[in-house]
Amino acid sequence: MFVQWQEDVTMLSIASNRNEDAEAVKTVAEARGLPTVLLDVDCQVADLFDAKTTPHVFAVDREGLLRYRGAVDDVAFRQRIPTRFFLDMAIESMLAGQLPAQSESPLFGCAIVREI
Repeated sequence: MFVQWQEDVTMLSIASNRNEDAEAVKTVAEARGLPTVLLDVDCQVADLFDAKTTPHVFAVDREGLLRYRGAVDDVAFRQRIPTRFFLDMAIESMLAGQLPAQSESPLFGCAIVREI
């Protein structure tokens, strides 16, 4: 559940798994309603941000400072329905001119495949 983040937020979806081809990424993006997914075939962006899993999200403020890194929400193996939306909370704080109360959260997802 993403809030309406106004026009002040740009979301980039980046696929960094080396074992996923462009067609597979396109199919998943269309199924999930993602307008554009950028391919990071050499994992340069993933390495730059030290991304570990998919998904692994990063919120950067207007000054280019990383303000949040971690999971989108609190879904895990034992909790399939989210109760906290970490990314939403971080973005809402930033839009209000505040630092996110939580700058990092535990990750849940599959490891990024960096080698084939």
